[in-house]
Amino acid sequence: MTSENDARPPTDKEPAEPRAVRVALLDPVVVIAIMILAGTFALIGAAMLGKDSGVLARMADSRFARGLITYLFAVVTIGTAVVLVVSALTSPATKEEKERFERGREVLSLLLGVFGTIVGFYFGSELGSPTAPATSTLQLTSPLLLSSAELAPGQKTTITAHVSGGTPPYQFGTSLEKDAPLEYSSAVAADGWIAVEIAAPASPGVKSFLVTLGVRDAAGQSTAQSREVRVSP
Repeated sequence: MTSENDARPPTDKEPAEPRAVRVALLDPVVVIAIMILAGTFALIGAAMLGKDSGVLARMADSRFARGLITYLFAVVTIGTAVVLVVSALTSPATKEEKERFERGREVLSLLLGVFGTIVGFYFGSELGSPTAPATSTLQLTSPLLLSSAELAPGQKTTITAHVSGGTPPYQFGTSLEKDAPLEYSSAVAADGWIAVEIAAPASPGVKSFLVTLGVRDAAGQSTAQSREVRVSP
């Protein structure tokens, strides 16, 4: 035997609960919350996959974080002001709309107070932060022989050069072979002058040799100058 309730066909009023859920999901507050959560999870996923261009990693940099927070507050504040203006110009002049506009104006006033504080702190910090001095280019003069331009086999002489720019202190190295690596193992004097003794090759048949002088500063910049020295027979 079937009861009267079992035999009664479903009516249009029964699926009211799913419809209420759909209406609740279309609420602006719910939509905004879903967008914020979706954006947060998207940023975290992009960071895990290495496709966020290092945004989360750069948040440890105070200057980058201040700029990003200032930008976000500027977008939110200006967007809220635009929404209020459009709402005031397009909505009917009813008591309900007026109350809604007043609530939105209070939110905008709060955002303007916070935004003004953030902007003042940001620009004050930028103007008060010391700027790093620009590093000049490391320069080295061409090696100069203190004796004649021609040396006898095995003869010793002193070459001089001057280094400037870059970041002191400096280290220098010399080489008497073409394309030989330089070892920056000697310290440059405080006035920037370099004086190093070299000797011409004693092997017979050598008509000239190449003197290379290289300098490296504390910042890692390096430069080198070369000079060909003739050997007399």
